[in-house]
Amino acid sequence: MVSPRTASFCAGLMILVSGFPAFASQSSVNVSPTQPAGEIAQSNRTPSRLLARRVRRDLAKRLNVAPRRLQIVETTAQTWPDQCFGLARPNERCMGGEIQGWQVQVVSAQQMWTYRTDRAGQRLRLEPLSGTPEFGRGDFSAEVSQQLLETVSQQVQQPIDSLEILEVQPAIWDGCLGISEPDTFCTAIAIAGFRTIISDGQTTWVYHLSEDGTQIAQNSSASGAGSPVSTLFRPIESEQVPGLDSEIIFQSQLSGDLTGSVQVTALTADGTLYREQSRLVEGEAPTRTVIRQLSPEEMSAFRGVLEQQRFPNLNRIRYLTEAAFADYPTTRLEAHGISVEYIDLEVESLPVSLRNVIAAWRAIAPS
Repeated sequence: MVSPRTASFCAGLMILVSGFPAFASQSSVNVSPTQPAGEIAQSNRTPSRLLARRVRRDLAKRLNVAPRRLQIVETTAQTWPDQCFGLARPNERCMGGEIQGWQVQVVSAQQMWTYRTDRAGQRLRLEPLSGTPEFGRGDFSAEVSQQLLETVSQQVQQPIDSLEILEVQPAIWDGCLGISEPDTFCTAIAIAGFRTIISDGQTTWVYHLSEDGTQIAQNSSASGAGSPVSTLFRPIESEQVPGLDSEIIFQSQLSGDLTGSVQVTALTADGTLYREQSRLVEGEAPTRTVIRQLSPEEMSAFRGVLEQQRFPNLNRIRYLTEAAFADYPTTRLEAHGISVEYIDLEVESLPVSLRNVIAAWRAIAPS
């Protein structure tokens, strides 16, 4: 299960994810045991405790956690347009007629989820994950979750009971499920799916899968971060990282300290390595210093490291520690169309592939 140190960090993560809600979808879950008349009357005015229990229990089953680990942060009365709560799937027939119900927001370790229910909480649906493609369902069902957990358990040789799904994000995969491997041809096909973060409290693994759970693969480049580092996906709704200038093939950006300064170290295609230092001072231009000129052999060796370590597999992933909440600087490594963030206090706890890229970069661009 999750260690106290990780649990403390996850509480801080609620601050990070609250601005970037990510939602999942699932068919109506019919939960209709006999309910006392007095409780039904109460549920018409305010959400009942039974409704809260049912919502937490449903999400807990998907994430493989205890219901008490989940917190309901907001419940809002809503009028849904039909019996599907306005969440009809393609080719799904929904009975008409408005239905009174609730919209319930629930926080797990690293993610915000939103449920739609009727007044009594007898039927539940999860809203689709934000960013789900039009041809996808965004349906991270309990059945798909179980298939994923069984696969992870076998591959990492940990019991299912020790595993927790920390985060789920929609994705569109190619025939290789978006996992880059040297000398591997990937079919140019669009597969709706998810990427997920799974932890046993000590190590995190990143897995890619199709929506129906029939295809599941570990992203080994991004997996293996150890406690106290936490692995997070950059939210889909967050501001996009600006693209690199065309002449830059790789750069690192150190930012986030209390002074607001930003330090960029960049490598251009002709082998020029330079550093820019800027501050949040109006009218003050960044200071650029050329560090050195790399030889063609050094350029080739560095490019080789990026390829060998499957740098594209680290895209849009953040590796942070509790220090990130104390304005400790973070580093972002970027190539064209690829970026990964980390905090250097715990470099030895980062995945091996990322550590190797960091070491190669520091060898040619010492701080």
